[in-house]
Amino acid sequence: MRTLPASVMLSSLVLGGWLSGAKAQSLDTPPALNPPPGAQAEDAESLSPGTIVRPTVETPGVLFGITVGELYTDNLKLASRGTPKQSGWVTQIQPFVKSAYSSARFSGVFDYMLSGYVYPGNSQYNQLAQNLNANGTLSILPQHFFLDGSARYTSAVVNNQLPSGPGTVFIDGNRTNVAIASLSPYWLQDLGRLGNATLRYTWGRVMYNDRGIPNEDPNLLSGIPDVTSNTVQFSLASPRDQTWGWAVGYFQQRMEPAFGSTMWFGMARLGMSYAVNPTLLLLVDAGKENRFLPDGSVQKLDAPFWDAGFQWSNNRDSLKATIGHRFFGRSFALAWTHRAARLTTNVSYAEQPTDYNQQFLGMGSTPGSGELPPVNVGAQNPSLTERQPYVSKRLSASAVYTMPHSALTVTAYDELRNYFLEQQSDERVANAGLAWQYNLGPLTTLTPSFNWQRYRFQDGQVTNTRYAQLALVHHINPRNFGSIRLRHDSSSVEAPTSGAHGYDVNVVFVQWTHLF
Repeated sequence: MRTLPASVMLSSLVLGGWLSGAKAQSLDTPPALNPPPGAQAEDAESLSPGTIVRPTVETPGVLFGITVGELYTDNLKLASRGTPKQSGWVTQIQPFVKSAYSSARFSGVFDYMLSGYVYPGNSQYNQLAQNLNANGTLSILPQHFFLDGSARYTSAVVNNQLPSGPGTVFIDGNRTNVAIASLSPYWLQDLGRLGNATLRYTWGRVMYNDRGIPNEDPNLLSGIPDVTSNTVQFSLASPRDQTWGWAVGYFQQRMEPAFGSTMWFGMARLGMSYAVNPTLLLLVDAGKENRFLPDGSVQKLDAPFWDAGFQWSNNRDSLKATIGHRFFGRSFALAWTHRAARLTTNVSYAEQPTDYNQQFLGMGSTPGSGELPPVNVGAQNPSLTERQPYVSKRLSASAVYTMPHSALTVTAYDELRNYFLEQQSDERVANAGLAWQYNLGPLTTLTPSFNWQRYRFQDGQVTNTRYAQLALVHHINPRNFGSIRLRHDSSSVEAPTSGAHGYDVNVVFVQWTHLF
């Protein structure tokens, strides 16, 4: 693929984190936990829209920097149309550190940013927001025994039905902090002709708080418990490049809230494959999984399931498709990737019982079920007040077309949530986005972008949100760049519940980033 000009590369974050980066992994690297949903995404209001080359395990190092900015908004508290709006200036100060380390025994990354917001004339709104994303792997017994650890700290919307801005800069009283941690020892064993075995235990914790968030409602987090997760996983897969292949998998996760009922997710499976030729593989899986009942109870490994399909690949395309039956009905899965000289396309569809805490922990895929694509935290997850498990039927697609002086990105997403409890309706969220990065010169990029989302809630409320943005990024030298962004956000609500309303807001961002 042709390399983009420097200014296009320097402004890739203008997209506001629509696309999640995939980290390449060597075959010699021990497998890691699925990344938490949205782990690679950046908040549009959290970082200047210029690419900061982050240290990685492959290229370790330490990077310090600071972003300072001034923004003006004509609707600071997202007031509804036809009501008095509060405008204001906001000063942003965002120091950050990004580092990576790699040795024979330990490798990991650390990414932290502290965002301070100062509201002249309204000091009671001043706030601090923190974003942390760290993970590491310790090799205790080389090639056999490893220890994974991860920690994240970010913010999420509490109730998606009520107004919420695209970042912490807006004072909407509808946001909480989410702290996510996990620790996972695991053993790898080569069993020769029998295949490769993995045994893993994972402890995880999801915690909520409102520290540093201007909050008008002292009961904001009432009914939202912290959750502890304990997971056991086992897999045995046959050696690669065989005509006949097999895989055995077991997964059981117990999620214990600080109050309320314990939730169980589980599956046991046996899979077989047959290589028709070097490019085509036939697949079949069968087993049992946990059954969720309408009264809220769970029957462990009570529901039989099966699926069958194929996997096909060549130099440009990789396609996997299956059809089967699970306890919630007919089930489908699809994953397609196309790579050409200028165009890269990804399409995926998956169905999986889950809930929002499991998604935060990055445990949204189970053996044989197909992986759920990553989700931006708080953007498309159910409201934190909605604690019931559901079947996620999620379709996502993205395409990036690279031209000599620009790059066009298109994204689409659609998720249907079927809740298990009696007298509960479905919930559906769909969105689409478009961004065009255009190189104005060797150091300057102009990026217009647009995003639309439709959210239909269980009670019939429908919320439509849209934003249009124009971003100009100029790179002075390798350690300094600035940007100007003009953004318009709007929201409309049909059949609103109490407190729900649409709004319009215009924002002007002026930011500068310096790397030390």
